Amino acid sequence: MTASPPRIGGLDVESWGDPEDPIVLLIGAPERLSGDWRRSVRALVEAGRHVVLAADFDQTEDGPAALRRLLTEIPSRPAIVCADETLPVVAPALAVTGPALASCLVIVAAEGQGALSPEVETLLAGVPIQVVLRGDDAEAENAALLGFLERQAPREAMLYQAGSDPRTLRDALGCFATGVTVVTTLDEAGQPVGLTANSFSSVSLDPPLILFCLARSSTNVERFRQAEHFAINVLHIGQQPTSGVFARSQADRFQDVAWETWDTGAPILSGALASFECGTEQIVEAGDHLVIIGRVKRARFEPRRDPLLYFRGKYRRLHFS
Repeated sequence: MTASPPRIGGLDVESWGDPEDPIVLLIGAPERLSGDWRRSVRALVEAGRHVVLAADFDQTEDGPAALRRLLTEIPSRPAIVCADETLPVVAPALAVTGPALASCLVIVAAEGQGALSPEVETLLAGVPIQVVLRGDDAEAENAALLGFLERQAPREAMLYQAGSDPRTLRDALGCFATGVTVVTTLDEAGQPVGLTANSFSSVSLDPPLILFCLARSSTNVERFRQAEHFAINVLHIGQQPTSGVFARSQADRFQDVAWETWDTGAPILSGALASFECGTEQIVEAGDHLVIIGRVKRARFEPRRDPLLYFRGKYRRLHFS
């Protein structure tokens, strides 16, 4: 990430990211905007924002005028992020015609300092405002900032698709990101059976219940229907190939996969992010699927690895801002 030193409105600014992306204008000393402002800039750029940093404006009569000149000459209506101590400059600059100059305003304040005076509220009338508390949790700060920007100044115009056909329903359900699991059991001959599934959920902690959904069309549906025990193995980011193996039709899916057994004999994938050994508690007939509920007998997990994710028909990975 490199910075360039353009001039806008006669003022020196720094900028990062693609100039074609929506602008986020940072006003105030960078260290007052975030405990780790470079990380925040990086998060904004990675989220598709063009970040412009303006030097502190003098908190005098000339400050609001200078900021207004900057806003009128900036290529597009920006989202503004400012430290609370710069409000004496920002609020007068946005007075009256604020919505025409800025899409929204984020005020970064210390704990207990986020309340706006009636005078400032009057000056900023019509401008969407979010107060973000400055603290040690940069990730939480960035999440709050990006969430507000997506609501008030989306990177792209919303383009909803609607319908009641199966394709629309499938695509809409694909908007819900999930983890990826391999569900396993033993067949009537004691041989391991497994398949990839992402319809997995917790049900209850007391008693400890979890569930997964299995299509009636699955070649293994009767094996799971008859099984007294099964296991659910949550995959980590390095196990995409394993997911592919158990999603395909092949004679021996376990041939090149390390696995073990615990008390019930249900196959446990040795390198999984988390594994749950279950007794079959209940099977619910639900449309073209079976909802199989299991009572957890034993669980194991590895806390230092990231999960394999699935979103809109593609494998994904966690992104930490």
